[in-house]
Amino acid sequence: MDAILADLNPEQTRAVTHGAGPLLVVAGAGSGKTRVITRRVAHLVRQGVAPRNVIALTFTNKAAQEMRERVQAMVAAPQLWVCTFHSFAARILRRWADRVGYTAEFSIYDTEDKRRLLKEILGDLGFQDLRPAEVAQELTRLKNGLGRTQREAWRAERISQVIAAYEQRIRKQNAMDFDDLLCNAVGLLQDEQVRHSLHERLRWILVDEYQDTNSVQYTLLKGLSSGDRNLCATGDPDQSIYRWRGATIRNILDFEKDFPGAHVITLDRNYRSTKTILDAANAVIRNNTGRLEKDLRTENDQGAPVREVCCRDDQDEADSLVRMLSAWRTGGAGLDSVGVFYRTNAQSRVIERALAEAGIPYRIVGAVEFYKRREIKDLLSYVRLARNPRDDIAFLRVLNVPPRGIGARTLERIVHAALAARVPSRELLRDRSALEPLGRAHRRVEAFAVLMERLEALPPEDAGRYLEQLVQATEYREFLGAGTPMAEVDRLENIDELVNAAMQYALREPEGGIDGFLEECALVSDQDAYDPEAAAVTLMTVHSAKGLEFPRVVVTGLEERLFPHALSIDEPEEVEEERRLFYVAITRAKEELYLMHAAFRTRFGAMEPTLPSRFLCEIPDALIERDDHTDPGAGAHHAADPWDGDAVFEAEAVPLSPGDRVEHDHFGPGRVADVRLRGQSTRVTVEFDRAGRRELLLAFARLRRV
Repeated sequence: MDAILADLNPEQTRAVTHGAGPLLVVAGAGSGKTRVITRRVAHLVRQGVAPRNVIALTFTNKAAQEMRERVQAMVAAPQLWVCTFHSFAARILRRWADRVGYTAEFSIYDTEDKRRLLKEILGDLGFQDLRPAEVAQELTRLKNGLGRTQREAWRAERISQVIAAYEQRIRKQNAMDFDDLLCNAVGLLQDEQVRHSLHERLRWILVDEYQDTNSVQYTLLKGLSSGDRNLCATGDPDQSIYRWRGATIRNILDFEKDFPGAHVITLDRNYRSTKTILDAANAVIRNNTGRLEKDLRTENDQGAPVREVCCRDDQDEADSLVRMLSAWRTGGAGLDSVGVFYRTNAQSRVIERALAEAGIPYRIVGAVEFYKRREIKDLLSYVRLARNPRDDIAFLRVLNVPPRGIGARTLERIVHAALAARVPSRELLRDRSALEPLGRAHRRVEAFAVLMERLEALPPEDAGRYLEQLVQATEYREFLGAGTPMAEVDRLENIDELVNAAMQYALREPEGGIDGFLEECALVSDQDAYDPEAAAVTLMTVHSAKGLEFPRVVVTGLEERLFPHALSIDEPEEVEEERRLFYVAITRAKEELYLMHAAFRTRFGAMEPTLPSRFLCEIPDALIERDDHTDPGAGAHHAADPWDGDAVFEAEAVPLSPGDRVEHDHFGPGRVADVRLRGQSTRVTVEFDRAGRRELLLAFARLRRV
């Protein structure tokens, strides 16, 4: 027992040893949240709780694997469930799929599969004016309870038709998309027998990153915990950054109301960052109103000041980053110690080019490239079709891969014949007589049918052996060939890596089989591709950086309309989410933090002036040092002055002085304490009657003198 509790602080100990009943752990960045969750699981097992009665839910496979390994290092827990929400949903749906109208071999459609199906439907309906991505976004909104987007009546009607057709086809193909997994899992809980079985099995529920749950996940958790009420939710409202995909901060803010009698413990001792970095983070996040009040504290050193780097344009920003990295490398620092963040993926292009030209190795986290590669998608589609013959998306992908001489005309005839017979395309091929009208292509299609029958007969219990046999049967390696160009050699290596991944999965999850491996591949997340030991600079969006940490963090593109994003600046709630996102970026840094912005940025092929992000002005002057490259004498080559923006002069047309009474849309009434210029931006400090002292960028504060 001492080993489980020995190195915990008092707040962590209280959270770990809390008994029955609902528990909310408000865990600030770097406060040892994962340690608390894993130690609590181990403590429960040591107290006599059966591992099979405990489940820990999180959002990424990487986090789930880390938790599982930490628990197993302390206690024997062979039947413990530690998994993502989607993996848990898939697991219970495999068992009770028939209760919601599926078979246990259902396919899981990823984003690419979903859009491919939508593209087919749009083509069939003749709706070329709609984009698959637009309809996919609307589908997700509806399934996550966000309601419909306001559109013209005719456009909304067409989207409704596409959605109705999509729901019909995906169910007919015995497939679910990511949203379906959660919605159908909630549907299972309406079945009294299923609900009773889950209550008997899962008596202790722990949830990581509770602030990122959406309405469907909330409903799922309410249903799972309605028996013993032993729900432990761990999270931080200051790090709620997924509103755009349905997450609602109200889930964590309203926890005590939703779970009466809940015990609340706050972890505010940070073990990651310097005092300076935490002071900057605290100063920024205090400007939000939708939060549970807390300030992070630490016993770490004060550390270096935050460095603000003001660049001439986006190219100068990338070049400045290269100079910093080169200096750090020359000084002996490893490149793997640096995380470079940006608000949008598009920002990485200029940075990537500069790093490549300088010979600085980098890796990008954010697009799960491995599982999107052609050869990987091909082989996994074979597996999907063998396990679920109703999967028409997989059928269309592999019918002529490797090439068999089956052309588009033959494929069209098969699809039409299957529609006429009201059977999936793969099932049509079981009737050899149905192939005779295909003429000369008859034998080629029949050979494919024979291959699929061989694959369907493979034993599914061992994922590694199954995949190796499938690769051999499809002759995919022979298709790529030996002694081919380097690109094909890379593809061969990717196949070997996929087989290795299946073998490792079989060792880790001996009962998962090939179906479990398929789930893991389908549900892989951005962070699952992150390798902390790679000797390279890490580039990623701030969203992808959630849960990670680096000795040095560089945040680029800190400009108005970029960070905060242009789509957010007119909605106070959206601005607060952007501020939480910036807070997440700051708190990834352990030792040094660099904040970069450009006076000009290239948009649509033209240089446009920018304004520094309002968030920069929320960091106290005492914590920050500026490195300004925008001095015209330092080589600036733009005729326009980036500070000649209407926003600044329009805002400063309202003169304010210390002592003035003002009104703010969210902070309410207050009195001006200070007005001062920092760089080229005016900041105003206000003592608000209810919200306390706040420091605001005057250009965007929208203060009214009263």
